[in-house]
Amino acid sequence: MTDTKIYSDDRSQCAKFLYRGSFGPKKGQIDLLQKNGFDTWFEDQFSVSPTYHLPKLKALFASSSYSRVQDDMRQGVWWQCVVTGEDQLRQRMAYALSQLFVVSSHGVGSLNEGLANYYDLLVSHAFGNFKTLFKAITISSMMGQYLTLSGSKKHDPQTNTFPDENFARECMQLFTIGLWQLNKYGQPILDHNGNKIPTYNQDDVEDMSRLLCGWNINYTNWRHDWINPMQADNSQHDMGAKTVMGTHFPAGQNADQDLDAVVEMLFNHSNTPVFVAIHLIKRFVTSNPGLHHIRRVVEVFEDNGDGVRGDLKATIKAVLTDPDVFAGIAHGAGQGLKGEHQHFGLLKEPLIVVANQLRALDMQSVGEHWWDTQWAGVTYGQDALGAETVFNFYKPNDAPQGEIANLGLAAPEFTIITTDIMRRTHNRMWYNILKLNQTNEKDWYWDNTDFNDHSMGTTEYVALINERFFGGLMSKSLQDYMYKALSTHTSPSQLKIRFINAIYIATTAPEFFCEG
Repeated sequence: MTDTKIYSDDRSQCAKFLYRGSFGPKKGQIDLLQKNGFDTWFEDQFSVSPTYHLPKLKALFASSSYSRVQDDMRQGVWWQCVVTGEDQLRQRMAYALSQLFVVSSHGVGSLNEGLANYYDLLVSHAFGNFKTLFKAITISSMMGQYLTLSGSKKHDPQTNTFPDENFARECMQLFTIGLWQLNKYGQPILDHNGNKIPTYNQDDVEDMSRLLCGWNINYTNWRHDWINPMQADNSQHDMGAKTVMGTHFPAGQNADQDLDAVVEMLFNHSNTPVFVAIHLIKRFVTSNPGLHHIRRVVEVFEDNGDGVRGDLKATIKAVLTDPDVFAGIAHGAGQGLKGEHQHFGLLKEPLIVVANQLRALDMQSVGEHWWDTQWAGVTYGQDALGAETVFNFYKPNDAPQGEIANLGLAAPEFTIITTDIMRRTHNRMWYNILKLNQTNEKDWYWDNTDFNDHSMGTTEYVALINERFFGGLMSKSLQDYMYKALSTHTSPSQLKIRFINAIYIATTAPEFFCEG
């Protein structure tokens, strides 16, 4: 593990770290990190109480006059946890896991209490063991509904029906091992003909579906239980022998026994540490991780130092504190040292960009509860548990046409940042800046006292914006542009709008949308 003490004196490293490991720093947090050090920050984040979504959603619903929980209630609670939660690393980890173990309102509809509970499952297990998390995900009622594992029945010769293959396929392809056999560096293993080797085939999918059939969402008093795990129905479980990817499952095992055996097999597959490592590095650090970064995180997943495999707490710490992260090294794409540094970082998703803005503003709710004022699904092209397919909002290796794709690099977030989404995002960010004197209890507001001192000179004000919104990382070119923009309006009557405009210019600049 990297000795992070040597980096704590570097304030820019502290700023970069907080943009990666949280939803953005608030006032004073960079200085606090520099004072206390990275290890203390991790200890604090691992020990702080989790911020759960469902209790907040229930309290909001109870205070309303609605007959059922609304979508904007659940999304409002998500923003509340993201903007105000002290457990920032846990919330950021839960969001990353929600893009791995995808469940979406586009598949289950407005089952908002169930969706909030599913998100809380990710929050709860964010620092636990991957094996425990994967089992909980598999028998989650929301996952059972989304990927149709609930109600999957053993083969019936009379009706010529077979177990559902949906979850059986995705739990391998998208959740644990991927399509191709990989080495510890995340590179495909090739056969003697130079071809990639598949991890599984259709026969494996069919036997996996037999292993996982016989689970149902509990249904009592004409109501589905969207909160508690699914229940086993052994009368619909295939008790025969099965073989998946060379692992033999003996006959006579019930649904629980076969489930435990499946979890054990996928958890111990050689691809799983690599698959998880790449996903987390791409979500937290860089779209094009270096091979040695991947290998080092894989080794921590395999053994946390105490002989434990799958420790997500140790894994995410390895992701964020790898030497390549502090050195700004990514996959060089054949361009040597220059490429390693040029390709480091990522394009932020709209939700991350706006969360950075809201936390910098220290946005608050006017009323006791938070309602969604962002309309994120429409505005940003994404919202919590709102991906349009099980493949997430984008695929991990997506790349825009041109130089990035030509170099074999990835920049998946470009998939959702269209011209229209960028326009909508900029408009909403301006709307957020204007939230100063709100009275509607459903609305949000921020205190602009620090930004309302009209006696500040241009240099002071740019420095304030640089510190609050960029952690001091604003480029010289953007600072020069800000000086020029602020200097063009000198009339005293223009000071207020000039100061607000400056925040808008800064937070809609391209570099605010990037993480380095």
